[in-house]
Amino acid sequence: MIFEITPEHINSLSDADLRELVGKLAELEMTRQGYSAAGVTYGGHQNAGDGGIDVRAMTTEGIPTGYIPRASTGFQVKAEDMPASAIKFEMRPKDELRQSIVELGEAEGAYIIVSSKGSVADSALSKRKNAMAAAIADVPSAAGLHLDFYDRQRLASWVNQNPGLVPWVRDKIGLPLQGWRAYEDWSSSPGAPDESYLLDDGMHIVGTQIRDHEGLDTESGIEHLRGILSKPKGSVRLVGLSGVGKTRFVQALFEETVGKIPLPKSQVVYTDLSDAPNPVPLELLSHLLHRNHECVLVVDNCGVELHRKLMARLRNVECKISIVTIEYDVSDDEPENTDTFRLEPASSHTIEKVIKRR
Repeated sequence: MIFEITPEHINSLSDADLRELVGKLAELEMTRQGYSAAGVTYGGHQNAGDGGIDVRAMTTEGIPTGYIPRASTGFQVKAEDMPASAIKFEMRPKDELRQSIVELGEAEGAYIIVSSKGSVADSALSKRKNAMAAAIADVPSAAGLHLDFYDRQRLASWVNQNPGLVPWVRDKIGLPLQGWRAYEDWSSSPGAPDESYLLDDGMHIVGTQIRDHEGLDTESGIEHLRGILSKPKGSVRLVGLSGVGKTRFVQALFEETVGKIPLPKSQVVYTDLSDAPNPVPLELLSHLLHRNHECVLVVDNCGVELHRKLMARLRNVECKISIVTIEYDVSDDEPENTDTFRLEPASSHTIEKVIKRR
């Protein structure tokens, strides 16, 4: 399947991209389990002095599970194979256990080696875990440490649970998906990539289907749409005249600088139908449903008939997928089972702000 990451894709990542990928996965995993992604830290050059930890995931709110098994978890990320002999040297570079690993043990945390080149069967995995256990055996304070080894197969499986990262990985290895994009500046706005979204205090979002929400300012509208899309099978159709900023508005649904609880960036997959996406949206949706993925699917320049077909495919299945469609369309033809909103032109005050920025 084209919309899937394989161990070979993981193997092709550079040192820096591999570390960033593990950081992004850790952020998403923490968020999914109800913890703050602010507890995840990573960055810097792969070979820089890092004390043996490339990515940290920490929380004081409870005990995580799954890919982040402890409240204090450290990942050592290596774009190389890590046999048992290499593991001993990595954990004990001068035949002394790294202080960062000792501290994880004292906190009864977890230490995980991630190898993008390694692909291990059960017996080889056991050898690597035994080597890790042997490396901490003479340090009593590290006895409570949880140890694990993630090879490229396991890392690929982790990525495939987060569809929004699939286009990101393929872009990094020079195999981009035609027409499908991870979270980025979809609107190609002329400002800086990290430029904050300008809120409009006037009536900017008009609900064409829900009477209680006929007029909302920008921030209230964003929070309302987030509420719809955070639920399984949530559906939003955003329409409006060309140039009013529909695509940029949808981007803001995933931005931490707007409102309180953004939608997860790593769960969104975007396409503009004018880019001739492959696979087509209906095919991709079928794949996501088959894999039981959690995802927000955004389809730009989407006609009402395609919107209806996408919703029909969702209607009779249990899933964690939400859909946003965007179109230049101000007609009264509203799809069933969909919250339809119209984006109004910005107020003169907001336009002045834009001009000052430029």
